[in-house]
Amino acid sequence: MKPDGGRGPASRYWIFLKQHPSLLGYGILLTLASSFGQTFFISLFVPSLLLEFGLSAAAFGSLYALATLGSALLLPAAGRGIDHIPLSRYTLLVLAGLCASALLLASAGSVFVLGLSLLGLRLAGQGLSPHTGLTAMARYVPASRGKALSIASLGFPLGEGTLPLLVAGLLNVAGWRTGWFLSAGVVAAVFLPLSVRWLRTSEIELDPRKIVRLPYEEEGGQTATSGRPTSNRHWTLSEVLRDGRFWLLLPASLLPPFWATGLILYQAPIAQIKGWSLTGMASAFVAYAVARIVSSLAVGGAIDRWSARVLFPAAVLPMGVGVVFLDVFTGLWAAFAYLGLLGTTTGLNSNLKTALWAELYGIRHLGAVKSLGAGMMVLSTAAAPLVVGVAVEQPDLVPALLRSAVVSVVVGSTLALIAVRQRRAHP
Repeated sequence: MKPDGGRGPASRYWIFLKQHPSLLGYGILLTLASSFGQTFFISLFVPSLLLEFGLSAAAFGSLYALATLGSALLLPAAGRGIDHIPLSRYTLLVLAGLCASALLLASAGSVFVLGLSLLGLRLAGQGLSPHTGLTAMARYVPASRGKALSIASLGFPLGEGTLPLLVAGLLNVAGWRTGWFLSAGVVAAVFLPLSVRWLRTSEIELDPRKIVRLPYEEEGGQTATSGRPTSNRHWTLSEVLRDGRFWLLLPASLLPPFWATGLILYQAPIAQIKGWSLTGMASAFVAYAVARIVSSLAVGGAIDRWSARVLFPAAVLPMGVGVVFLDVFTGLWAAFAYLGLLGTTTGLNSNLKTALWAELYGIRHLGAVKSLGAGMMVLSTAAAPLVVGVAVEQPDLVPALLRSAVVSVVVGSTLALIAVRQRRAHP
């Protein structure tokens, strides 16, 4: 007999969607909104920006790295506001900031204003939009936290799969400024009102300061529909920083975005080193996208059944195996295997680490804990292009780079396993 009365995973997801349509729609909307601040979206406008502002690729790269670094430093302070401000108001602030940043870029007349707009897009888009949506999922649906995070995370591949084609078509008939004016208009006219409407019809407590214990939690930190233990107290950020488990878990949390950013950014020179055509390498990204979606959905039910702390140490391992394929084999099939396994870890990691922080440290200060981790993640993605870029400029260093990635995966997974096996500390 299957769990839940014999229902399969697809059936359970469908029932869950019907139970929480507004809240889950809100989560998807916020992760989709993050697209406007993601590298894949901004990169579509880079040729036009270089021409408009007379910048070299290196100069723009430095400006972009500086904006990314600034957003990483601001994210922990801005992200903890979700623990103190009603969620509808916090969402308005985040999306209003995203809209304002898009408008600023659309009207930019100097490199300084360009840099400010990029800072705003990286902070409100890449940083705060997914932080807001995923924190809400982890906080308000503890008994089915994994499925909620998996469904909300579908906004990421949805944006990656649709927006590049739309922007490419737009740039063929209109200028880059029109593209950013339209982006701001979509955020203001669609994302902002729809997200607030769905929040207000989701029947959740919007003020995080009023959350003491959710009605479907039992005493002792057990959820009503699951016997899995969760934290029976709500840790403050300072308490988390004094918990050794957090620092042991951090490498496994940061390694996937670090290596994915660096290796994907330099996919063209890596393909050249391996003797693969750019067309072949690009086609292999289908494996990445499919694996990311499948693993993201699959891990949701697994989190609800076994808990994130059981699954998290293994989540980074598929990426390590994928990098081994990239290092050892030269056939184009290895590109599909490598990117498919990289996508698997990306899908697993993004959901597991949010659920893990909630399980270990409670939900009252989840925004502060998650935004600290997100800020460190953005810092790691800012450093990755430098590390990988140095290696690809000297092809002889690429094998050593890939083997160091595999070693880092093994170390990160081992440290995470040690952390989750430790007894809960008492700060």
